[in-house]
Amino acid sequence: MREGLSATEELVAGRGETEEGAGPVLDLDEYAPFLLNAVSLAWTRQIASVFKAQHGIGVVEWRVIAVLSAQPRIAATQICALLRMDKSAISRSLHSLSEQGYLDHESTSGDQRRREWWLSESGQALFDKLLVVALETEARMLRGVSEDERQAFLSVMRRFLSNLED
Repeated sequence: MREGLSATEELVAGRGETEEGAGPVLDLDEYAPFLLNAVSLAWTRQIASVFKAQHGIGVVEWRVIAVLSAQPRIAATQICALLRMDKSAISRSLHSLSEQGYLDHESTSGDQRRREWWLSESGQALFDKLLVVALETEARMLRGVSEDERQAFLSVMRRFLSNLED
């Protein structure tokens, strides 16, 4: 590190300057949040078109289905927390998926606002089909990446998430 600079200042200083007096330049190829978002959007575009065309399902619905496959009989608030999404988007997805027959639910303690959700039989069948697409897309994304690199990537992503949730 350069003497007297914080880690953030060092990072910005190392990325160069624009014309005199214009301030620091952000090199997007070296800026982790930009690359993380770009990869996420590229992956989402890949699966979204197939999900929508073949099954009439959007990415938010896919995420809800994936969570319910892993953790059945949970409340909408738990789904929101796991997906780190706002309640209105999750609520719309739950309603839509339920209307299409992919989800079942049960009210807990007689309160219609407090429901536990799970995949219906047709929802589980849909998940099985969507999972094939998701895993094929992930395999394309990971082409040329060794298992050690994949594990290092996952470790770093978990650390990023932990750092941002502290």
